[in-house]
Amino acid sequence: MTDKDGSTLKITTVSQSRHSSEPDSARLKIKCPSCGLELGDFPTVEEDSVKCPKCDYRIFWDGACWDACVDKTYPRSFARQWVLWEEGKLGDPNLVYGNDPNKYFRELLDGASLTEGHLRSMKILEVGFGHGRTLQQLQKWCPNAYGIDLARPRSSAKLRPGSAIFGNLLNMPFEPGQFDLVLCRGVIHHTPNPKESFASIASQVAPGGLLYLGGHYEPGIKSSLQLRNILPGSWLYPEPVLLGLASVLSACRSALECAKNRTFSVSAFRRSYAHYKLDIFDVMTPRWSSLHDEKEVTEWFNSQGFQVRRLAPGEYVGAKPGAARAQSGG
Repeated sequence: MTDKDGSTLKITTVSQSRHSSEPDSARLKIKCPSCGLELGDFPTVEEDSVKCPKCDYRIFWDGACWDACVDKTYPRSFARQWVLWEEGKLGDPNLVYGNDPNKYFRELLDGASLTEGHLRSMKILEVGFGHGRTLQQLQKWCPNAYGIDLARPRSSAKLRPGSAIFGNLLNMPFEPGQFDLVLCRGVIHHTPNPKESFASIASQVAPGGLLYLGGHYEPGIKSSLQLRNILPGSWLYPEPVLLGLASVLSACRSALECAKNRTFSVSAFRRSYAHYKLDIFDVMTPRWSSLHDEKEVTEWFNSQGFQVRRLAPGEYVGAKPGAARAQSGG
């Protein structure tokens, strides 16, 4: 391979022999997240690392995920919630997400009009896998399902070894246009430039592929964002203060909800408390939180050439024109 200046670049990447039985369409191609140089096939954990011969940036396996995070100074405070969630500091993790790990998976399949059988032959990327439950469900059916996040994967998610990437969605280590399905939930409104973030995510979708965007804030459906006006700069508060505020506010809100619904039981209160504590913490901790209405989001999809359908408030699925790879729905 030659660089722009005509010099020859020798790239040390994954051994081609380990992929000799795989068709080209099954190989995931990576690039340097720092300078954008093509680096060949996605590595395995036995490879340990891939070094860019142009800028010397190294993507390496740290024992839990591939570290491809170029900008270590990028604010990651909102990703901290999944560490606290797994440790039980944001309520019982078995009551929030853990009680029904299949929920978002089913919503994804229904919204995208897919079956488990379709997933088997697809390349899938989840941008912002968070607690890992949705990616875990996808990997039960799809051998080529990957995830990228600014938080390292939680051990409780039990993701396939080598499938998780620690990195920024603006500098993803993948060649564009490779994934048949890209999903991003609860992330884009926590970035400094959501339109730019959307374009970066959309670029990963292959011709004929699908983009599922969900969980972002629309005007009128996230009244608790008012907390950010009451508590300006809340993302700068010390973590113990944020946890304390989340505990007090979620307890009050849960008590009111139980009284309203006349469900005076410990189990009902604990479930409501766990939900609201995580939700309130999630509102206070991100550096950025923004609202985006249907018109704006539809324009994002259209500007990238997608046909889009709104499924529900904050939930969209878009189809990229082109010939899709053959997929079996059986």
